[in-house]
Amino acid sequence: MNDSRPIPTEYMQVSVVVPTYNERNNIAILLKRVSDALVGMNWEIIFVDDASPDGTADIVRALARQDQRVRLISRHNRRGLSSAVVEGALAASADIVAVMDGDLQHDEGVLPEMYRTVASGKAEIASASRFLQEDGAAGLSSATRLKMSNGGIRLANAAFGLDLTDPLTGFFVIRRDVLVRALPDLSEQGFKILLDLITSAKPRPRVAELPFRFREREHGESKLDNKVMYDFFLFFLEKKIGHFLRLPARFLSFGIINTIGILLHLLILEAGLAWFGLSFAVAQLLATMLAMAFNYSVNNLVTYNDRQLKGADFYTGFVIFALLCSVGVVANVGIATVLHVQYADIAHELPALAGAMITAVWNYAATKLFVWGKRRRPVPQPVPEGASQGGHV
Repeated sequence: MNDSRPIPTEYMQVSVVVPTYNERNNIAILLKRVSDALVGMNWEIIFVDDASPDGTADIVRALARQDQRVRLISRHNRRGLSSAVVEGALAASADIVAVMDGDLQHDEGVLPEMYRTVASGKAEIASASRFLQEDGAAGLSSATRLKMSNGGIRLANAAFGLDLTDPLTGFFVIRRDVLVRALPDLSEQGFKILLDLITSAKPRPRVAELPFRFREREHGESKLDNKVMYDFFLFFLEKKIGHFLRLPARFLSFGIINTIGILLHLLILEAGLAWFGLSFAVAQLLATMLAMAFNYSVNNLVTYNDRQLKGADFYTGFVIFALLCSVGVVANVGIATVLHVQYADIAHELPALAGAMITAVWNYAATKLFVWGKRRRPVPQPVPEGASQGGHV
């Protein structure tokens, strides 16, 4: 498309979606930079904020009152970059959607070229790669993070048959219909939204990579944490198992942790009997309580990291977790016994396995609903009048 051609006022060319969490100081700067980069184009920018306690949403609202191109989706009891991207894209007015972070590390100067790549039909997705130019990944905060990125890229390409230099980038432009096409198979895990979109859309979309320089973060803190490789493992499992059986990533994580909990239970039981001379009843009770505490704590930290319970909520959650899992134990024994009596001619391992599976499903569904069903989030603080927001539009 020729940028000098007059654009009908009713025609929205591109919607820029920016997921945010605690990016208050970056919002005005980012808006100014996007506005400068997309001069001569019709565009809108949609900030999807996950109830940032630093007042990010208030900054966006203030800017939206001055500029009608600015929109806000303020989410409550939901969190996650991937789901934020999806919600923003579905709310977009344009048929072409750009996705970028709110931390100022993405170079908005490449947005027009990425847009033209998709608008011309050359590709359905134009992704900005940190590894197509020599200093492109300069903004990665440490050698460890660079190694993690390189390792994740190699794994992603090998696991899903890709040949991309940066399938884990969070900076890309996509046709909205491609995203809609991918919706039924998107992962609950939301490991990396671009990789998820590419592997979920049928047929697989055409991708063109463009170089950009990944800047150093100016304000705030990186959201990268030590869960990234575990998240990738769950994402891989969910996608591969999904060809045969649709199991959400949370259920897979819950099952993995509970399996480790069973092994821990057996280890504690044996130690109590052999090393400490405890009676079976006492050793079994101790093993059960410690294994249950392990399952609850690790699931709270890992499986439900985005809904993590803290303080008094943590202890209340554990009591509810223990009660619900006790119901699962009763169901396990009852179902296994009934099946064993009714089908006495089959191996006893099968009724036991059936009971265990029923218990696993019950424990997951019940605790997801009653323990981690409602996330306690910090209440956003009001923004002091006249406070500096890091720039002006």
